Amino acid sequence: MFSIVNEKKISNSFHLRLIKGAQKIIGMSNEISHLFTFNSGTRQQNTERLTAHKLSIMALVYEYQQLIGLQDKIDESTEQNQFLTDREKRVFMVLLLNLLQSPDMDLKTLRQHIDHALKPAILEAVYELLRTISHSGVKPINDFFDNISTLLSTNEKEGVIRRESIMGLYIRRMELAYNEMSFSQVVDMYNKVRRYYELGFPESKEEVDKHCWRKSGTFGVSDSALSMSLLEDQSVLEPPSSQNFFSKKQAEYFIANQALLLSHDEGKALPPDQLQQRISSILSANPDLAEAHFLSYINSLRVKEYCTALHNLYHYFDRKACAPTETNPPKKKGAAEEVAMRYAALNLASLQFRFGNKEECRAALQEAIRMAQESNDQICLQHALVWLNLLGETHSGVTQLERSIKKTIDLSLPNLTVLGLNWISKGLGTRAELPARVIDYFTQSTLINCMHSNYGMMSSGCIQRSAMWHYYGKRELCSLDSQIVLNLNTSVNGVYFNGEAVCIALCNLAQQYADTGDFVASAEILNQAKVRFPFNTSHAEIWQSCQVRIAFTRALNNRKLNEAEQLLVDLEAVDEPEAKIRKPMLLKEKGQVTEAFACLDLLLSECDKEKSEYFADYRCRVLLELAALYITTGNHSFAVIHITDCIAHAKKHYLELYAGLGTAYLAFVQLNMNLPEQGIKLIESHLMSILTNASAQDKARVLYVYARCKVAAAKNANLSKAAKKSELISALNLMSTITSLFKSVEAHMMEKDALYFQALLYNEMGNIDLRNSCAHQFKLLDKLYPTLSSVSVNFV
Repeated sequence: MFSIVNEKKISNSFHLRLIKGAQKIIGMSNEISHLFTFNSGTRQQNTERLTAHKLSIMALVYEYQQLIGLQDKIDESTEQNQFLTDREKRVFMVLLLNLLQSPDMDLKTLRQHIDHALKPAILEAVYELLRTISHSGVKPINDFFDNISTLLSTNEKEGVIRRESIMGLYIRRMELAYNEMSFSQVVDMYNKVRRYYELGFPESKEEVDKHCWRKSGTFGVSDSALSMSLLEDQSVLEPPSSQNFFSKKQAEYFIANQALLLSHDEGKALPPDQLQQRISSILSANPDLAEAHFLSYINSLRVKEYCTALHNLYHYFDRKACAPTETNPPKKKGAAEEVAMRYAALNLASLQFRFGNKEECRAALQEAIRMAQESNDQICLQHALVWLNLLGETHSGVTQLERSIKKTIDLSLPNLTVLGLNWISKGLGTRAELPARVIDYFTQSTLINCMHSNYGMMSSGCIQRSAMWHYYGKRELCSLDSQIVLNLNTSVNGVYFNGEAVCIALCNLAQQYADTGDFVASAEILNQAKVRFPFNTSHAEIWQSCQVRIAFTRALNNRKLNEAEQLLVDLEAVDEPEAKIRKPMLLKEKGQVTEAFACLDLLLSECDKEKSEYFADYRCRVLLELAALYITTGNHSFAVIHITDCIAHAKKHYLELYAGLGTAYLAFVQLNMNLPEQGIKLIESHLMSILTNASAQDKARVLYVYARCKVAAAKNANLSKAAKKSELISALNLMSTITSLFKSVEAHMMEKDALYFQALLYNEMGNIDLRNSCAHQFKLLDKLYPTLSSVSVNFV
C-alpha cells in the first residue's frame, strides 16, 4: 500500500511506483477496489473527511492571510485597491463562520455566496488553485497543505492563526484527515476536486480535456497527472463537494439550529420533506448520531406521521443508551441505559398523547414512573406528574399540585414550575374559583418566565390568561393580552417566537374585528396568520377554525344556507365542538326544529356528564340556544327553565357575559308575558357589561329587547302624551343604533325585523316620511333576503 501523505516532494522512484500501482488497479475489477481503502472494523474511522468544499474554505483563509500579509508590507508600488478595509474584513469573517457551520456545497453554490462579497484577488487565487489541481494532479494539494501549515502557531508572534482558534482547529482536523488518507483515497480526492472545479466552471472543462490529451505521452507531462488520468476510468465520480455530506460538527450545528427553529418559529425551519432529506444525509455520514433521529421524530410530528415518529423515537433512545462516550465508562453503562429507558417511556407517552391514544399514554407513563421511583429520579417524576395532569389523572386537588410546584423550584425546573402554575389556574377557573385567584397564578408564572427569558412559555402564559378573560366574558381584556403576545420582544438570534400562542392571538383579534363587523380587518389578520402558519405547519388548524367560524356566521346571516352547510362540514374537520353547537343553529334557520331540538338535547346531555370535556361557558351556550328554540316555537315555560339554569351556572362560574345574555333572554320572555317593567330592570342590571364585552350582534339583540320593553312599558303606564312621546323618541334613537349594528355584521334578517318595528314607531308618532323610508328599506331587504320561515323572524 502506498501513501503520499507526509512527503515534501514526490521523488522519481515514487512516480514509477505510482504508475505501476495505477496499472495494477486498471486491471482489477470493481469488486476488489475496496482493498485500497482502510475501512476495516478494527480501525475506527475518522469523523472528519476532507472534501473539495473544505479545501476551498482553507484556500480562502490562506489567500486572505496572504493579502493581509501583503497589506502589512506597504510600499509605494502596492496598489491601494488591493487593501482590505475593516468592513471587508468583517464581511469575510462572518461569511467564513457561516461556511464553517454549513454543510458542503458545490462550487457553483459557493460562488453565489462569495463572488459578490470578497476581493477579486482572493477569489482569483482560490480558483487558480483549483484549476492547477485539475491540471497537475495531487502535487498541488500536497504543496497547499505544506503552505497552510505555516500559518498555524502556538505563539501569536510567530504565526497568524492560533492553533486553539476555531479556524486553527479546523485546519488541524483537515490536515489529520489528509494525512490519514490511503493511496486510493488520495486518487479519489483528486478526481472529486477536478469534477468539483468542472461543475463550478463548465466553460473550462474543454480546455482541461485538450490540455490532458496534448500532454499525455510526452516527456514533459507530470508523472502524477499521468497516473491520475490512468486511474480516472476506474474511480467513482461522486458529486465533488458531496452536497449531502455533513461532518459531525456541521451536523450538530444543523440539528441544534433546526430544533431551535421548530420550537421558536416553525415557518423558518426547512419544510418537512427537505428537512427529512437533510436528516437522511446526516445519518448516512454519521450513522451513530442519535440527535438526528430525534430531529426526525420532531419532524414526523409536524406532519402527524405516527409510524415514522415512533420508529425514530426508538432509534434515538437505542443509540443514546448504547453510544460509546468518554464520559460513560463501561461500569456506568447500565445506569445510563436506565436513564434512557425512563425518558424513552416519557417521550413515548408524549407521542401517544399527541395522537390521542390516552390508554397507551397512560401505560407508558406508569412504566416511566415505576422506573423513576426505583432509581429515585425526582426530575423524571415531576415530568410524569405534568403528563398525568394533562391526562386528568390527578385527583388530590390544588394542595398536591402546589407541593409539586415547590419541588420543581427546589430542583430548578422553571418550565415545570410554570406549567404547574398554569395548570392550577386552569383547574381553578373551571372549578368555579374566584377570578382574582386564578389570574394571580398566571401573574406568578409570567414573572418566572420573565426571569428566565423563556419567550415560548411567556407567550403561552399570556394567551392562556387571555383565554381565561374570554371565559369570564371580559373580551376587551382578552384582546389586550392577545396584543401583548404579538408585541413581545421574543427575538432569539434574530428569529422571533412564532408558535401556537401567536396563532391564537391573531385569531382572537380576527374574531374580535369580525364581531364588530369589520370583516376587512379580520381577513387581513387571518391572511397574516396564513403567512406565518402555512397549511403544512402543525398550528394551521387554529386559523382554519377561526376562518370557517367567521364565514359560517356571515353565511347564516346572509341566508346562504347551502354555503353554511358546506362550511359546517369544513368546521367539523378542524373544530368538532364548534361544529356540534352550530349545527342546530343551521337547522333552526332551515326550519327543521325537531332535528335542532334533538341535536341540542344530545349536546346538553354530553355537557352534564361527570367527566365532560366541555367547559362551563360551552354549556351556557347550549342552554341559550335551547331557550331560543323554545321561544321561537312559543313554549316560554320550557325556555324559562333553561334560561334560569344558564344564569345560575354562569354566576356560579363567574361568567359575566353569559349571565347578562341569559338575563336578556329572560327579559324577552317577560316582555311576551306583558311584564315589560320587570324586563327593563333585568336588562339595565347587566347592560353595561353587555355593551362593553358582547359582539355587535349580541349588543343589537339586547338593545332591541330593551327598546321594545320601553315602548311596551310606556303604553301600559298612565303617562302624559308628552312623556309617552319622549319614551318613543328614546326608543327610536335606540332603533337607529340597532339597525346600524345589525347592518354592520350583515344580520339582514334581524335588520328587517328592526326596520319593521321602527316603521311602526314612526307611524305611531305620525312621521309618515320616515315611516315610508323604513318601509322602503324593509322592502329592498325582503327582496334580497325573503322570510321563508317564522323561526327566522324572532330576534332570538
